[in-house]
Amino acid sequence: MIKSKLIKKIAVAALAAFMGACVLGMGNSEAGTIVPGMGKKPPTAWKNPTPPTTRPSTAGNQEETKKDNRATWKKTNESENIIKVGIASGVVKASISSVNGMHIFGVNDNRDYGDFRSNIVANLSVQGKAIAVNGKSSGASALVFTPVTNSAGGRIKYNSNEYRGKLLASVVDGQLLIVNLISLEDYVKGVLPSEMSPSWNMEALKAQAVAARTYALYTKNQKTHLGEGFDLCDSTHCQAYEGIANEATSASAAVDATKGLVMTYQGRPIYAPYHASSGGVTENSEDVWGNNLPYLRSVKDNDAQSPYHNWSVSYTAAQVQKLLGAAGKNIGQLQSISVTSANGRAAKVQFVGSGQTIEVTGQQARQIFGLKSTYFTIRTKRKPDAVLTQKPNKKGQNEVIDVAPTAMNGGKLLVKNDKVEVIFDGHGFGHGLGMSQYGAKAMADAGKNYEDILHHYYTDIEIIKWY
Repeated sequence: MIKSKLIKKIAVAALAAFMGACVLGMGNSEAGTIVPGMGKKPPTAWKNPTPPTTRPSTAGNQEETKKDNRATWKKTNESENIIKVGIASGVVKASISSVNGMHIFGVNDNRDYGDFRSNIVANLSVQGKAIAVNGKSSGASALVFTPVTNSAGGRIKYNSNEYRGKLLASVVDGQLLIVNLISLEDYVKGVLPSEMSPSWNMEALKAQAVAARTYALYTKNQKTHLGEGFDLCDSTHCQAYEGIANEATSASAAVDATKGLVMTYQGRPIYAPYHASSGGVTENSEDVWGNNLPYLRSVKDNDAQSPYHNWSVSYTAAQVQKLLGAAGKNIGQLQSISVTSANGRAAKVQFVGSGQTIEVTGQQARQIFGLKSTYFTIRTKRKPDAVLTQKPNKKGQNEVIDVAPTAMNGGKLLVKNDKVEVIFDGHGFGHGLGMSQYGAKAMADAGKNYEDILHHYYTDIEIIKWY
């Protein structure tokens, strides 16, 4: 185990050492011919990495703090527009090629390992601690693949996906790690169509571009993936990124129009989460993650046109018991449910069973029951199938009276049997922090510009040219 960790540390250190050379060699590439995206994906629910654990300092003169922070961060700005995106890890084999032709260099020794003409494939595997290329060991544990045209037209292919920038392959724990070294601008062009429909209003797309750029820069500097060999992953854990194939003309135009613009608070890029739909109001950061961030305050949101504005999910009591059991929370026979809310969102949900009583957070309930958000209430419903009394009606006929109405809301919801329906009535899609994408669309359609949108969802921030 110690030996394995040492190998991983060496690989990560080699990658870090290589970044200085990458910054000089890569330049500020701009997208050339854009491959239109499908334009069919709706905004996805945002999944967040661990939120920031410290609050921005408010001590002392804020203007001086801004200047100090800006001066400190400016030292690294030249390299901050280069992002390392992990696109594959733990793989045994990989194929890399380029329509432009490509050079291969060693990371540790900067040795030239040869050229590959257009579309000639380099098949990679691991031999001992080194990377083998087309079956022959290179002797190097890390190689960088650079397209001959390392500019707007430069593209490199990993398996069937094409990327801008360069690809870095390294051996980690006896397997391959593939990292895309790319300019922040080109990265955002690959992200934006996955997070917002390219057919939406340009001002909404611009707002999304600034938010995605800010989020990436913040995540990189927080070292979220420290020790893994890259700054961001390509999944929704960070931001969905699919390379060139996902780019769209309108989205790339929005990125170009906002080039280098970043949201800051006291001179530092902010933690800039976003989500599909708020359901009418966004959240305070402390009500979701527990930390009070002054720029993530609850604001009203007009997302009434969102398909996720209202939703409902229903289970029988028996299904609720089964889902809780699958999550390791066996309560026995479900007897009652109660909800504690904060700002309309479920903070705690208590399930009383014949075996035990358990309490879960709103976020846990969302995961267990597959809900779109924590902005929900719970009601129960059952058919009037138990005869309790018979009471004559106005016509003198006996009428069956049930102990419970067809719907019960609020307080402690009593569950009489396994057939009782437990209904989650909710609003929105996502965690509710920061920008609501459907709300941003509504603001843009109403004539607001991207700056108006960002200042609405992220309070007391500045939008500045970071590079």
